[in-house]
Amino acid sequence: ETIALPVPDALSDFEAGGVPEAYITAHDALVTQGALAPGETVLIHAVGSGVGVAALQIAHALGCKVLGTSRHDAKLARAAELGLDLPIDVTTQLFDDVVMRATHSRGVDLIIDFVGADYFERNLNALAIKGRLVFVSTLSGAQTELSIATLMRKRLRLAGTTLRNRPLDEKVAATRAFADSFLPLLANRSIVVPIDRVYPLAEAAAAHAYMESNENFGKIVLSI
Repeated sequence: ETIALPVPDALSDFEAGGVPEAYITAHDALVTQGALAPGETVLIHAVGSGVGVAALQIAHALGCKVLGTSRHDAKLARAAELGLDLPIDVTTQLFDDVVMRATHSRGVDLIIDFVGADYFERNLNALAIKGRLVFVSTLSGAQTELSIATLMRKRLRLAGTTLRNRPLDEKVAATRAFADSFLPLLANRSIVVPIDRVYPLAEAAAAHAYMESNENFGKIVLSI
């Protein structure tokens, strides 16, 4: 068993280095955990992040309507070039209000969340009946209050995903699931891997500092 994948000829080594773990994580969150089906509507938080950009492109390739949040207008503009249907600037807008207006009060079928506690209540507000919420990270904290009544009334499903602590066989399965459906789209460049900056390995500290600035769109790659 292996989690290695062949690099399509159309990808540079830097682009190939940006595929895992972002694209496999995004596919697992959307399709395996979130059961996203073609034609559904999905909200992706932090849509300009590495996993966010990957999730945007995968959902777009599935024919889904994609809404995305960010604190940076420039990131939302870049995301729109990759298929984002509705950008939401969370510095000036309440995303659940925007979602409900955009969906005629129906809500979205799936939310991919990196933020956690601060967004939890509004995530539940923004979900449609039988909607799904998948947690990929908890940047604002992992502890929150849960309205069980809302879960019952809307018949919601909550899930979490991470790849790093999974057994090897599950990592292999997640890799194969992504590769079977989406490696051909990387090969023909229907899906691209935006590379924000490339740093030599000796400047890894600078790369980390740049990542912490939250200015990047897409992947930061180390050159070895």
